[in-house]
Amino acid sequence: MGTPASVVSDLPGRAAPAARGRKRASANIFQGVGLAELRSLFRSGGAERPEERARLVWRYAGQRRM
Repeated sequence: MGTPASVVSDLPGRAAPAARGRKRASANIFQGVGLAELRSLFRSGGAERPEERARLVWRYAGQRRM
């Protein structure tokens, strides 16, 4: 059994890899999504009453736009 990777130190002379930046989170995951796309999404996802659900999400998303 070897040494765990978390214990092994970096080799001398090697630079540590640069940390990747994370994409900024969106408060509204439906931002920029049209009503027709929402309907299709809820239909294909097997949601109960997909038309009503799409309208509710669309209406709420419209109120949250800045």
